[in-house]
Amino acid sequence: MTFSPRLCFLTALIIFQSAQAEAEPPVIEVKGMLIKECSLPGETRKDDVVPRHANAIQIASDRWCILYSTHGYRGVDDERSIVYQIREASPDGKVLKEGFLAQTTNDWKPEGVPPAAEGKSYVKQHGHMTAFGVPAGAVVADKLPEHGNLFVATWRVVGVPLIVAEKKLERAASDPVLFAKTKAVEWCQFRLNRERNDIDIVQPVQRLRQKGFEEGERFCEAKDIAFMNASFCPAVPFNDARSEWVIANHFDQNKIGVLKFRFNPKTKLYEWVELGPMVGDAKTRCWEASLLHTTNEWILACRSNGKVAWARSKDPLKTWSEPTFSAEPLVSAPLTCFTCADGVVRLFTGDKAASPQKYDRDPLYCWEMTTGVEITATNRRVIFDSVVAKLPIRAEVRSKVDFCELFPLQGKSQLIVFGVSTRGYNFPYGSTGIPVINQAEKDAAGIYYATMTWKTAPPAVYNLFKGGE
Repeated sequence: MTFSPRLCFLTALIIFQSAQAEAEPPVIEVKGMLIKECSLPGETRKDDVVPRHANAIQIASDRWCILYSTHGYRGVDDERSIVYQIREASPDGKVLKEGFLAQTTNDWKPEGVPPAAEGKSYVKQHGHMTAFGVPAGAVVADKLPEHGNLFVATWRVVGVPLIVAEKKLERAASDPVLFAKTKAVEWCQFRLNRERNDIDIVQPVQRLRQKGFEEGERFCEAKDIAFMNASFCPAVPFNDARSEWVIANHFDQNKIGVLKFRFNPKTKLYEWVELGPMVGDAKTRCWEASLLHTTNEWILACRSNGKVAWARSKDPLKTWSEPTFSAEPLVSAPLTCFTCADGVVRLFTGDKAASPQKYDRDPLYCWEMTTGVEITATNRRVIFDSVVAKLPIRAEVRSKVDFCELFPLQGKSQLIVFGVSTRGYNFPYGSTGIPVINQAEKDAAGIYYATMTWKTAPPAVYNLFKGGE
């Protein structure tokens, strides 16, 4: 008799949830900085650059790959490069290698865009990086799958004008032609190398386009879509073999759509093969979506008009319910939502109404979401409060504790990883009254983490690794 690995995992999860029903909730413990500084040329603290936002995947039994973006102080969303780290044993283990997946440039000359005006140049920004794939040596359906040790990384890009002499960025939308020609998602595919200390790129960086739309203005099957932005949250498996994955990206006109990737045995690469129906319209604007799978349905969580919008589906590539809104939290900051290792849906974001600072990005909170007839938020917990942590960030500069990600389970724990930065820059921030950032505030910025640990280990996604690593 053959058992579905997904069915076995869900059965183990249900048993675990039943056993945990009256047990203590997971312990959340702040650990400090996970990534304080990038080591690569042009992206170090001496270059006035800090790590900002991170995601991770397990790529072998004792190897993890962290992807993160870097950040500067030249203006709003000064997102720079996409960096990878190969770590030993655990996602907070020893760094074996650090390198670029995509490196920023301050003199970008994108195709189809007129040259920058005198005194200006174009900066290529990268952000919102995610990855998916089956680890090397992982057993799926009693065998080593052909798509094992093949990983996909995606991130968003856009061009932004830079006033060169002032080292000051303008907003991306200030140049409509530049914005329209450069707003996109890029991707690459890679493997863990034979020495298991670095990666080998097997598909170079290119714009993400749906299969069948490799050329021309249209990049996907949707006829009325101009651009796509990348999700904060990684793709999730769509089938038992983990040869198909889905992710919820957001598009222009404030719409959300689910992309399906499938491994092609002939090319030995993944392809974007399908796009689901759009969620959101002019009245119910939707963006920054998280896609998650529970034991019986798919759920979409996204920002919408100051609240969290929720939609449900039995098949995210066919149809979605009309969005509904939870009463809590009130949201004007990035949000992420995950089905955690214990099967509980948890939402991570800020809430101005709950914040002692009356600020939407400090503290960072976590809610447990009930997903019965209605979706409601319960058991709000503080993950990180910069004031309680006594970070040297002035109140008028405003700390930002955001871009929270949940790394995959390892043993009894999952890492909760988030960025700490400020609303301050190297110049006064417009008419907001936010002053120039100082060195102590820059020193406090970086990628921080906490652990969420259960007394009993939740069921592992991959219970067996063997050969082929």
